[in-house]
Amino acid sequence: MKATIYFSLILAGFIFCSCMQNGSKGGDEDSQHSPQAELQDRQQTDKPAGETNNSGQEAGTDEAGASNTSAGDDAQEGDNAGGEKKDDDTEADIRASTLISKGERVPAFSFTTTSGTTYSMERLRGKVVLLNLFATWCPVCMEEMPALQNQVWKRYKSRDDFMLVSIGREQDMQKMKDFKSKKGYGFHFAPDTARNIYGKFATKYIPRNVVVGKTGKIIYQGTGYDKEEFENMMQLIERELAD
Repeated sequence: MKATIYFSLILAGFIFCSCMQNGSKGGDEDSQHSPQAELQDRQQTDKPAGETNNSGQEAGTDEAGASNTSAGDDAQEGDNAGGEKKDDDTEADIRASTLISKGERVPAFSFTTTSGTTYSMERLRGKVVLLNLFATWCPVCMEEMPALQNQVWKRYKSRDDFMLVSIGREQDMQKMKDFKSKKGYGFHFAPDTARNIYGKFATKYIPRNVVVGKTGKIIYQGTGYDKEEFENMMQLIERELAD
């Protein structure tokens, strides 16, 4: 009987110890697994936004890059004269970049229009000539073009003593032909591929309008497109043609 009790106590102790060992081993595995899981969780949480949403991030960058490139193309010119109002610094820079003055004789030069006719300023003496210096990439120039067509050309196109010509700075003949054809403008266009003409009037900023009177002297010059200033130019042309 005593032997049986003694054997039962030994068996119970062995079972108890085995359970304790297994429990301790399970706890170690849990303690080893937890930090790894936490580390993985932190890696997922701390992943950069660009990696988390890579396609969206790249699309945004491409759009911004394209926008900056487009702006950079215009900014390289550094001379889009802007719209109706200019700040003091811009006005001062425009004056500094202007190489002619009202009352001076217009510089000597010639140009060939898209129709193939060559004119010289000497040949045009006795006419009122509106020289519009522009470029096809310039948004302000494009804004002004309809006013040149509708307010100037349509009004004076039948007069023998008036001429309007838009001179494309750094534009070749084919570009001028294509532009005129596409837009449907009726007045003259001429290329100024190497800035040979533009460089006689200014170093930068477009659009520019120069009105040459019948005596061959400059009676008006303006930069940019302002509706009120454009009307002032129209009134001056009207007075000059009335003389």
